[in-house]
This record gives sequence, structure tokens and C-alpha cells, in this order.
Amino acid sequence: MNKKTKEKLKMVPSFVRDSMFEDYTSDAIGKIINEYIKEDDNKLSVLKNIIGLTILKDIKIEDISNVIQTDLEYDKSKSQDIALIILREMLFPIASYFPGIEDEILRLGGEIPKGKPKKLGEQLLKREEEMDKMKEEEKQAEAERMADTIISKSIDELSKEFPVVGNQQIGSQESITIKTKPEPMKPLIKYWLEDYKEKMGYYNHSNIERVQYVYHDKNTKSMNGEERRQLNLILKSVDEKILLPYSTKTKKIDFSRIE
Repeated sequence: MNKKTKEKLKMVPSFVRDSMFEDYTSDAIGKIINEYIKEDDNKLSVLKNIIGLTILKDIKIEDISNVIQTDLEYDKSKSQDIALIILREMLFPIASYFPGIEDEILRLGGEIPKGKPKKLGEQLLKREEEMDKMKEEEKQAEAERMADTIISKSIDELSKEFPVVGNQQIGSQESITIKTKPEPMKPLIKYWLEDYKEKMGYYNHSNIERVQYVYHDKNTKSMNGEERRQLNLILKSVDEKILLPYSTKTKKIDFSRIE
């Protein structure tokens, strides 16, 4: 279970989490196993995942049947039967957590159970609102991520096509000293490249020469390991034309995408 899932699970009302350990839940799962899944451990694992995602509301109750049909590769009729068992025997006792569950049961041809489901108190309703907010934030973050375009080119090509990349800072030091500049400059990519070529020569360098600059030059003395890694990748792109991932959203090279 990843960190995000754990955080979402904390937002689920305790009586909903507790319901997963009730006898009616295990009875419903047992019924599905006996009638449909039999001894197929893979399908059982998929089924439990579907139930878990439904509890987290990553799967809507009106989509359970379709998800079962797709993920378990059952026909429509069998998928609806399994969905009804989940809805009527597992989720209806906590129906206040699933608005519209009665309508979905009827839509699938089932009958509404006679037992009264547990009520969702004011505090739990507030938690429901927090969960909905979290889900919206996740959707927005995903939309923003999808809107980002990554362009992979060498540093020379990126500098020509996106001049702003030269202004990306590499290193946390205040400045670096460059022979051709009258005063110290910010540790920007364009100045690192200028310093590198001035000191090491205007030709493609070997790995040993590059390492000598990255680890032993006076401008790199205060850099940490990650900063040196980034600088080395920039210089390697100069020497060996390796491709670097440029984000059109951040207007920077995204070093997190390079292993």
C-alpha cells in the first residue's frame, strides 16, 4: 500500500473500515468465491482490489459491474450478479457512505435489503467532504501533469530552441568565477558551459576530463552530490549529445526523470 493510499484510507470513516471485518463482508466474499471465482487466486486478488478501490471511492458504485466485467473478464450477466452481492450484502449496511446505492441495486435488477443501514454522523459527513476535496485535488494535479510536455534533446539543441534553459540554476552556491567575466556570475547553465569550455577546451571531452572538472574545479567545491550529478549530465550532453528532458511547463530540465 503506497503513501497516498494510506492517507486516503485514514480519511475513510472508522465504521466503514470496520465493516470490512464484519461477518457479512466475509460471507459475501465467500459467496462470490463459491459461486463464481472458485479456486482462482488471481481473480480473487483482482476482486479484493476492486472492493478496496470502491471503499476509497476510486471506483464509483455505478461502475462496479463494468469494472468487474473488464478486470475479471466475465460476461455482463455474471458481472452484474457479483456487483449485486457486493452492493446488497457488503455495502448496503454502510449505505449512508454510498449515496445512490439503492438506485444502483434496483438498476441491476436487485431488491433493496430490509435491514436499516448505519447512519453517517455530522463529523463523518465532514470527513466525506474532505475526501471529495482530496479527490478533486488529485484530479487537478493529474490534469496539470498531463498538460506538461517533455521534450528530449541535447543541451545545445535545447539552448537554441528554448534559450530560457540557459538561465536554469545548477548548484546552490551564490556565484561562480569565470575567466572571461569581470565579476562572479550566478551558477546558471549558460555560465557553467562557458566556464567548462574556457577551462577544458572547445572540443568533446572524455569522461575522465569531465569528472576532473565536476569534482575538482574551484567552482564546484561546495556542490553536493545531486548538484554534481546535474552538472555532469549537462556537460555529458555537450560532449556526448545525450538527451535531456525539458519541461515546457516549468521551462527547466527535469532531472528527476533521469535515473
